[in-house]
Amino acid sequence: MKGSSTFIAAVSMIFLADAGVCQAIDQSICTPGEITYYPGGQLKSCTLKDDVIINGVKCKQYAPANLYQSGALKSCVTSDYFNYGDITCNQYSQVSFHANGKLDTCNLSKSLTIDGKSCAPFETISLFENGKLKSCSAPH
Repeated sequence: MKGSSTFIAAVSMIFLADAGVCQAIDQSICTPGEITYYPGGQLKSCTLKDDVIINGVKCKQYAPANLYQSGALKSCVTSDYFNYGDITCNQYSQVSFHANGKLDTCNLSKSLTIDGKSCAPFETISLFENGKLKSCSAPH
């Protein structure tokens, strides 16, 4: 019985941690000043007062973050590398997402071949909502 109690406590802590992340998507993550809201009162955009993890992306302090009305991340400047499948987005660069949560754009941290096309590092990659390659810069 002790093992199951420990497991339940661990699972409860995970849910609490996840709930904390979800609840943090309000004005408390913002620096005072320019904060914009959707008509229903949901946070739309602001400058972050600290590094904040939103939808698995570590967004940079003092940089703008934009959210969809659902609270999902639309765009931010990363404070660390962000991995999305085989794609590694560069740190300190803009990353954006489609409304369905799939990656829209980011600056690659290393070269990548996607859908048979070679994409250059430190350049922007753009994907369609279905995850297929829209555009990227070819290596020089």
